[in-house]
Amino acid sequence: MIDLELTPQIKEWLDTEPSERDIMAGAEILLRITRNRILYTNIARNPTAYAGVLEYHLNKLYVQRLQDITHQQVRTMMSEVDSIAKARGLGNGNAVNTRSEFQRGKRADHDELPADVQQLYVENADIMRRMRDLHTQIRMITPDNSTCPDSDRYPLAKHLIELDGRYHNNWNKYDHYVKGTPLAAVVPVVDPRTESKNAAKLCNLLLGKYVKSEDDALANRIREAYGKILSPSENLRSKMRAAGLLG
Repeated sequence: MIDLELTPQIKEWLDTEPSERDIMAGAEILLRITRNRILYTNIARNPTAYAGVLEYHLNKLYVQRLQDITHQQVRTMMSEVDSIAKARGLGNGNAVNTRSEFQRGKRADHDELPADVQQLYVENADIMRRMRDLHTQIRMITPDNSTCPDSDRYPLAKHLIELDGRYHNNWNKYDHYVKGTPLAAVVPVVDPRTESKNAAKLCNLLLGKYVKSEDDALANRIREAYGKILSPSENLRSKMRAAGLLG
């Protein structure tokens, strides 16, 4: 499992001017990752001579870690894409096209609504079309036609997830609009998936702070955020257990 906390440390070291780098600090990072004590000892004996070797190894590790993180991100995003596809019926284009406007969520009083509220319904039809196109493109990417499927899927999946957020937000405003009131007055209903995703981000952020300085109030905030996550990843559960915040 990648120790993600070391990745920004590697970047910070590499971004430092060579003449200002702390060679032994870089060697410590390399040792923690590779466990190569022989190389570490050689660097310690002659830091200047091994500065280039250290930079080479840390740069190689950094590039690999970025690739690994991207793969993890794409796997997480594809899981979300699959959930969106299932919820929106993205793989059932013909079935959706046979549904009436009212079956697709059009309000009975649609024609009486202000133009900006009616536009939300029109915009969502276009968003749905774009989401279907993106989903089709994602499904067509395979190792047979792509040298790096994750890299090719990433921008498409990211765009689809963003469009789904707009789609959900538009329906929130359209469905809950009260005639005679400004559109801005609509109080949105929070999507549980979005709340769960935000809670996971917050939990990871707070755990990073908690590891450096344990605090009861911070621990309670972490547990509260963790409780809002619909399906915690094994990586996050491991972090929680390591921090003593999960039984």
